[in-house]
Amino acid sequence: MPGPAAEARGAQAAAAILDAHRAANAGAYPETVAINLWGLDAIKTKGESVAMVLHMVGARPVKEGTGRIARYELIPLSEMNGRPRVDCLCNMSGIFRDAFQNVVELLDDLFARAAAADEPEHMNYIAKHARALQQQGITAGASSRLFSNPAGDYGSMVNERVGAGNWENSAELGDTWAARNAFSYGKGGERGVARPEVLQSLLGSCERVVQEIDSVEYGLTDIQEYYANTGALVAAAKNARKGKAVGCSIIEAF
Repeated sequence: MPGPAAEARGAQAAAAILDAHRAANAGAYPETVAINLWGLDAIKTKGESVAMVLHMVGARPVKEGTGRIARYELIPLSEMNGRPRVDCLCNMSGIFRDAFQNVVELLDDLFARAAAADEPEHMNYIAKHARALQQQGITAGASSRLFSNPAGDYGSMVNERVGAGNWENSAELGDTWAARNAFSYGKGGERGVARPEVLQSLLGSCERVVQEIDSVEYGLTDIQEYYANTGALVAAAKNARKGKAVGCSIIEAF
């Protein structure tokens, strides 16, 4: 993934998100966008959420003769019409994490190459943020962008706290989400490595959260996972940004 149609639809959705963000922010691009990668949504749409990530970063699939996607390559800045590479915090559901390890590895490889690209920071926010972490002495995982729950575990535990009435404000729920999703995945031994400092850095620059809805059978208020993940992710970003506003874009893919 993404399939050909999903690649086109995902890119169109990502472009619309960026246009809307710029319209509301005096033409400025977001430095970081958080995109939820959910397993069932990805299966139903053939990977539209993955295509959104590729468009934000400025990348495209490279296919073998058989049609299998071998890697995601960076599109030269000269072909991106003057826009920068937008950093992406990819929050993976447990199903996506477990079912699409090949996609996880391809994305991790893409982010590593984007972070190492010899490009100016104002045109490559992935590199900008990775270099900032390295300057702080955080070299391992500076390009980590794919986060989820601990290996073999599922859920943000936010819905459990809400159901039990064990919370006072949304900031607490954001902290719970961040504690449960601070585990990085990718190539090699990157199988649930705790990297809370990297996650907090990404949340600190996150200006928008993106959630895809793929079904007409339910909406945002019908399933607890939307507030337990999407809403709690917005709260976690607000915590890291010291209360600054964080936008949220809901993409209806049906």
